[in-house]
Amino acid sequence: MQCGSAIAACSNIRFERGASSAQVQGTAPAEGFDCLRFSTGAGQDVQLSVRSPHDAVAFSVIGEADARDSLRFRSVKKTYELRVFQLFRGVAPVKYELDLAIR
Repeated sequence: MQCGSAIAACSNIRFERGASSAQVQGTAPAEGFDCLRFSTGAGQDVQLSVRSPHDAVAFSVIGEADARDSLRFRSVKKTYELRVFQLFRGVAPVKYELDLAIR
């Protein structure tokens, strides 16, 4: 997570054994973002979507896309950084659910 200029480690998204998808429940801070990571092989189909009350939360995949509520792309072999944040400056944290599928 990062708020302002303070930096903390990103959390890794973990998959259940044998699963190709995962759901993350988190909280987007009023300022800054929640930082997540996931790894892929080359040529995999990656699908992401986020839900929150009043559609207040979005995500960016560094090097791929900014401020989205859903995204689909072909991966390269790497670890991607995902930042989940409130679309507009908030006064309180907002809960979200993020779905990630890698096939």
